[in-house]
Amino acid sequence: MSGRAKQWSDQGEPVILVRGETSTDDIVGIAHADGILTAAGGRTSHAAVVARQLNKVCLVGCAPLVIDLEKRSIWFEQQELAEGDFLTLDGDHGTVYQGQLKSEEERPQHLLEKVEHWRKGVNYTPPAA
Repeated sequence: MSGRAKQWSDQGEPVILVRGETSTDDIVGIAHADGILTAAGGRTSHAAVVARQLNKVCLVGCAPLVIDLEKRSIWFEQQELAEGDFLTLDGDHGTVYQGQLKSEEERPQHLLEKVEHWRKGVNYTPPAA
């Protein structure tokens, strides 16, 4: 099953691996996924621990999630989604959105400059406000 995540990823498609709960057999899928969503589990579950180590978004314990492996679909919030439909995971708030939301990557340039000064052993003077 995790091989499907690899196939989609190899085609350049974003991948959310959806499982009732993950197992060690899912490591290939987890490695190729942009995020993981499980119906069961907690912050120390397999999915959560592995995802943290791989710097992946992972939402676990999503009780309303119903997975139909035969149909390759899920039911979430009274809506059926098929394999290939977009989901967006918000790891900061633990929220699942239907569809592909635009995300922004924040880059705190002044903090990065501070770290670079530390690395060089130079005193850092913050920019004027």
